[in-house]
Amino acid sequence: MEVAVANCPELFIEPGLTLIRRQALINGRRPDVLFSDGLARHLLVEIQRGRLDEDHLQRHFYYYFDYRAKYPSIHLRLMFIANRLVPQHKEFLDEHGYEFREYPEHDFDRRVHECSMRKQPSSHLFSEVVETPGILPPATHELLFEIEKHPMTLCYKMLLLLYMADCADDGGRVALRFLAERFQTFFVERVMRAKAEENPKVVQPGNLSRRTLSEWERVIRDQPVRYLTTEFVIDEGTSIRWADRIWSRWSPVLKSEIHSAALDRLRRYFERNVPGGY
Repeated sequence: MEVAVANCPELFIEPGLTLIRRQALINGRRPDVLFSDGLARHLLVEIQRGRLDEDHLQRHFYYYFDYRAKYPSIHLRLMFIANRLVPQHKEFLDEHGYEFREYPEHDFDRRVHECSMRKQPSSHLFSEVVETPGILPPATHELLFEIEKHPMTLCYKMLLLLYMADCADDGGRVALRFLAERFQTFFVERVMRAKAEENPKVVQPGNLSRRTLSEWERVIRDQPVRYLTTEFVIDEGTSIRWADRIWSRWSPVLKSEIHSAALDRLRRYFERNVPGGY
């Protein structure tokens, strides 16, 4: 399966892909195939015979986080290819802006046969494994995956994580009024750029940009703080504080990765749900 996808990506993924490497290894994890697309983005592809399982899903996300940390200037895509995907995994990947291809065994075999008729496997596809050190500690992988799994009906949770990462003081706190000001500014600026504030199917246009700071303080406490739970943030009344499990291992790297994870989710959410994108 892997050789066929590497040889003939146009049959399994899309035209215009260039193979970079098979089985590139970071910290003991590797995608099956790494491509560059027509827009110079890198595409990590995980291939599984049969049904895509939780283990493959999680391991490949860990690789995604490490790769993004190692090459922050590269726009990264993530794709899973399997014979079968359960509806929950399809919904998760689709909702979060990741890609997948589902080819039942007979369909995959047909494409493999077509690929073999077009070209012989190239010798460079069997290049040696290239291993580089891990970038992120395991605990950071786990935290980023938790952020990735959080459902998003609105953008509030990712906005809060973004501002908490950027603005926490020496005690891990951000004043609630300051957060309200940032939320208000975010939506006012969207209106000024002639972009929809939020998903129009969920929020009436103009509603968010007209909220007062007091209203935003209430909304922030009632929604993103509440639904992220005390595993992420603590409501202290006039301020919001990072949970001890996060703040106890705070570092410039963790700050950067939480910022990147929240911003990445935010962008994908807006591109999928909100007219005008991010």
